[in-house]
Amino acid sequence: MKTLKSYSPETLEQVKDLLHIGIALSSEKNHDHLLELIVTEARRITAADAGTLYLCRDECLQFKIIQNETMQVFQGGNGEEVTLPPVPLKKENVSAYVALTRQIVNIPDVYNAEGFDFSGPKRYDQMTGYRTGSMLVLPLENHDNEVIGVLQLINAKDSAGQVIPFASHYEKVVASLASQAAISLTKEQLIADVEKLFQAFVEVMATAIDALSPYNAHHTRRVAELSEFLAHAINEEQEGPYSNHYFDEEHIKQIAMSAWFHDIGKVAIPLSVMDKPTRLGDQLEQVLMRLDYIKTCEERSYLRAKLAELSEGNSWANQATNISSNTSNNPSSNSSYVEGLDPDSWWAQRSQEIESARELILKANNPATFVDSALQAELQALAQHSYSNEDGSASPWLTEAELTALMVSRGTLTEEERNIMQSHVEVTNRLLEKVPFTKKLANVPRWASLHHEHLDGKGYPHGLAGEEIPVEARILAIVDVYDALTADDRPYKKAMPKERALAILTSMTNEGKLDKELLDIFKKHI
Repeated sequence: MKTLKSYSPETLEQVKDLLHIGIALSSEKNHDHLLELIVTEARRITAADAGTLYLCRDECLQFKIIQNETMQVFQGGNGEEVTLPPVPLKKENVSAYVALTRQIVNIPDVYNAEGFDFSGPKRYDQMTGYRTGSMLVLPLENHDNEVIGVLQLINAKDSAGQVIPFASHYEKVVASLASQAAISLTKEQLIADVEKLFQAFVEVMATAIDALSPYNAHHTRRVAELSEFLAHAINEEQEGPYSNHYFDEEHIKQIAMSAWFHDIGKVAIPLSVMDKPTRLGDQLEQVLMRLDYIKTCEERSYLRAKLAELSEGNSWANQATNISSNTSNNPSSNSSYVEGLDPDSWWAQRSQEIESARELILKANNPATFVDSALQAELQALAQHSYSNEDGSASPWLTEAELTALMVSRGTLTEEERNIMQSHVEVTNRLLEKVPFTKKLANVPRWASLHHEHLDGKGYPHGLAGEEIPVEARILAIVDVYDALTADDRPYKKAMPKERALAILTSMTNEGKLDKELLDIFKKHI
């Protein structure tokens, strides 16, 4: 305390000012506010009429903040846009000189100074009637001793308002402020760089997941954009249940981040399930080849029997018995069926039966076909047919797995495949739980993994209902379905018109699956 008392009141006041400014600079999170604060506080301490802050960008100095109390000019930050061109790093310009040499320059009177080109300030004075007098210019250096900017103060004033030179002791005071400012700017830039890096990493991962399947294309990016769109739309609501909801920018970033991550669990889903365009998928070719084989075998047996009848005089009825035992247990191929038919008529009927089986399979395989009970019965009857292998063993026309796939009423996935597909949200949650998210992103794993939950409790993976589902997950649920319906870059279907997609979403709200009020907001703004 004795040491402090030895300082003048003015010095103590400056120390207090620097402490206050240091706290303010370190706590300011808004970049534009921070830049303004640096110039404003430097001017206040030195009683400067004007000030300019430059930041080093692309081998030049870019104007960021311009303040002039006399001329009532406040540009940059939250004020008017700065329109002045960047200053090239040439030593004849005083600000560039400071940036290049790291030296403080204190000029009592610009009009009587030598060594620098002040044609710019003089031209400004001539145009506006202003009079540039004293000038104090300092570098802003970061922890690596790199100059990241320059602070220029103009026209210090005494208590009477007269322009005076900047006192020499202000060089150290403002240098201290400039050092604190550089630290704050560097910290802010580092945080911004880390966030930018993380966001880029997230987008790369999501893009890679989408690239696994042509059916996903740019789905994740669009869901992220639509989620932000709906969140902003909610902010505009003046009435209704969501009129009291407001998402600030940080909250909206969290929602968008959840959207970027919402399908990351699909990395663990086999492409044969995720990309299954039809009920049989890649099994169709095998089934059709089997039918071709059956047809070839029956035709061969038929021709052999006919040849034997012609060459050896055996009756067709006797040969038909051999055909039936060699080809199928289908009642249409036994001897009683062919009795009274000539060989050609029998073969025409038999080949047509195989072609009908082919048409039935192709019809059921098409995901646009609703496989009702009648079609299922036909498929089950077809699966009872068998044929003989080379070793004499019997095999069904349709295997149990193929029949199960074709019996799916809607869509292309069997119950087992659907369970595998739905597991992607659980995988998403397990993966994201391992990521050390910051406090402001702590909800991202939960929101991302709940986008398939339905208000009626029939969604997955947890069967949550009503208020158990957070608003953020409800937002993702709506935009996820909307994009899946309207996407125009999926090879297996055409884009659905917006009106029809919204009609489907409306039906889902009527069924109690999606949030009706949220959908109304979405429909109003989309």
